[in-house]
Amino acid sequence: MSLSRRLARAIGLLLLGVVAVSACDTGVTVGPKLAKDQVLRLMLEDQPASLDPGQTQYPDETAVLRAITEPLVKPALDLSGVMPAAAQTYEANGSGTAYVFHLRTNARYWDGTPVKAQDFVYAWQRLIDPRLAAPDETLFAGAVLNGERVSLMDPQRDKAAIDGALGTLGLKAVDDYTFQVQLARPDPAFIWLAALPAAAPIRKDMVAKGGDKWASDPATLVTNGPFKVTELVKNDHIRLERNSNYWGARPSLTRIDFVIVNDGAVALAKYKNGELDEIAVQPAQAASVAGDAMLSRRLVKTPNLTVFWIVFRVNSPPLDNVKLRQALAQAIDRDAFVTQIFQGEGAPAATLIPKGMHGYTPTLTAQKFDVAQARSDLAASGLSAKQVSLTYAYDQSSDFAKATATFVHDQLKANLGIELNLQTLDANTLAARVDNGEFQVTGPRGWTADYPDPADWYDTFLTTSSNNLSFWQNQQYDNFVRVARTDTQAARRDQEYLQAQSMVVGDVPVVFLAQTVSWYLTQSYVRGVATSAVDEWPGALAPGQLSIAPH
Repeated sequence: MSLSRRLARAIGLLLLGVVAVSACDTGVTVGPKLAKDQVLRLMLEDQPASLDPGQTQYPDETAVLRAITEPLVKPALDLSGVMPAAAQTYEANGSGTAYVFHLRTNARYWDGTPVKAQDFVYAWQRLIDPRLAAPDETLFAGAVLNGERVSLMDPQRDKAAIDGALGTLGLKAVDDYTFQVQLARPDPAFIWLAALPAAAPIRKDMVAKGGDKWASDPATLVTNGPFKVTELVKNDHIRLERNSNYWGARPSLTRIDFVIVNDGAVALAKYKNGELDEIAVQPAQAASVAGDAMLSRRLVKTPNLTVFWIVFRVNSPPLDNVKLRQALAQAIDRDAFVTQIFQGEGAPAATLIPKGMHGYTPTLTAQKFDVAQARSDLAASGLSAKQVSLTYAYDQSSDFAKATATFVHDQLKANLGIELNLQTLDANTLAARVDNGEFQVTGPRGWTADYPDPADWYDTFLTTSSNNLSFWQNQQYDNFVRVARTDTQAARRDQEYLQAQSMVVGDVPVVFLAQTVSWYLTQSYVRGVATSAVDEWPGALAPGQLSIAPH
């Protein structure tokens, strides 16, 4: 999965998907009574490109998938681990190289067909099949035995051999209700892959029946979640209704309508008029919502697992001077950055792992805003402000990039007396120069978690990583990350990652700026709302627990 694809949505909206944290009164009504009309109307910011679990990649797609599909396990709201879903239980072997999932024998698709282990085998084979080019291919191919070999096969040259190769993957239906996964190596992060919406089961007969359009037709989009799709009207709405054959408790909601509204002002107007029950507050509307006495009480704020930073090319003098890099990092006021650039829809970040995820370590203060320390480190670098000549290149077509570059320029000028040269480039030229290392400073860049485990973050700064744009090389860091990736002893693994994070924060190949925070408005009559850092709308991880109170 490419870095540009991960962050395209976040950069475009300055927010992405949403630890069980809320600010202000959530406005959730309590009580046993239910309204006669149990319909929840939600905002989708864009038309989903696909509802095929093997093809989805953006929040507007997974927002729907969480309600209509059910993978083997699902994240706990606080991201402390996973909980049973389609699999009632599971166990791993002693070496952490094999998992066995025991499916619920009473689980059914909406058409009444039992959910079988072979459906998971087929779904996961599709994720690794190079002919599908699944967005999450590299995640699953890297974890499953023989996955990397199969995923690298050429769809044309190896066409005749691919089907046979898929059979060599470490995926097996031991029987109808036992799914076994052999891993390429010990992988403590693997269980989070099993909780991704992309990992949901898929019916081979429905794909054969519907062909390339199977996931765009409610008749063949046969899923196993608490709800099912009954209407798909492009650029207008997606209607879900209860799956009467779902194994779990029957949801109170009879219907969920995802209404596609890509204009924040229009969405806010619809919310105020009672036409939408939940909306995402876009930055342009943030100030008016926060300043409204009634609306501010309905705000739900949840940190996202998205962190933005600016990149230093560390082998480009004078940025090969670590004291200078530390001084630059400490001279940037991240609280002001969040206020001015994110319109409050963010939180300061001075570390790699974001708040709300295991591994977040606020005690790492090497990049903390501190003007006095910044000036001290600049002096320790042996350079004066007038001796520091730096050029910051950014994408001229991005308002976010321009605002970030201007902010960093002003901060360094005010706090260190350093004049940063701003260089505007078209996107293609910038990409080529960054890839070739022909820059000194660029941004904003960053990362959005595929899954809430540190393993998803640290590879970014490995010497061999194509995402290591700074060309930072630290052999100790590489060793800690590689050992931790397969270490099944949790406490020791935590320490290994802590050592690695201390290095990337202290050596400053990048300056961490902020993590995004989603703002949502939820009507007071929507009950059962609980949020998580990995969901796409309030209540997405447990839609069956939502209900509408009389109003």
